[in-house]
Amino acid sequence: MLSKKELKTYTQLMKTRFNEDPGVIYQVKDLDRAGLLIEAQFEGQIQAFMEVNAVHVIEDGKGMLFGYSTKELPEDQLINVMQQSSLKLMEVMTADELQVIQDRAIKQAQIIPQNWHQAYYQGDVYHLLVIATDKSTKGTGVFRKLITPVFEKCAANQEPIVLETFNPDNLPIYEHFGFQLMETHASDEMGLTCYCMMRS
Repeated sequence: MLSKKELKTYTQLMKTRFNEDPGVIYQVKDLDRAGLLIEAQFEGQIQAFMEVNAVHVIEDGKGMLFGYSTKELPEDQLINVMQQSSLKLMEVMTADELQVIQDRAIKQAQIIPQNWHQAYYQGDVYHLLVIATDKSTKGTGVFRKLITPVFEKCAANQEPIVLETFNPDNLPIYEHFGFQLMETHASDEMGLTCYCMMRS
């Protein structure tokens, strides 16, 4: 488990990296306390996914990865983790903020097809949820260091890796590591596109 200080460090890493993410921007745009809400959301996510050993970090707050195998974390358990991950956010949100964020989450979910990967592969998969590295580490191999153990585990288990991202800037990075763009789902109303990728 992370100490309180480490938790704050990795929360800040996520906040810094995802401040520019179109999906996160859409969630909290025009909200006065956007920064506070994002921080609470990320802190809650880190804590909840740590409980099920789905978080991997590189020391000194330089990198973090969330992901899980559907074999090890079936859907009913995942729902419980997701509920746990929202508790920190629920503590700080007002009723009005809650309404806005819930409405936007429902809209976002419409362009993230649930289990889209089953059209391509019927077995268990590894779902990569988050990978965040400090900007200062660009070109130093930190991203590779975080993701290589996942590749090795998935190769041993013969599991494909799947992910969704709203950030088109991420596509070349993932493609460099062997992911293929399988589907895109766009919403003009939200100004968002969900990119669904898989690495066999």
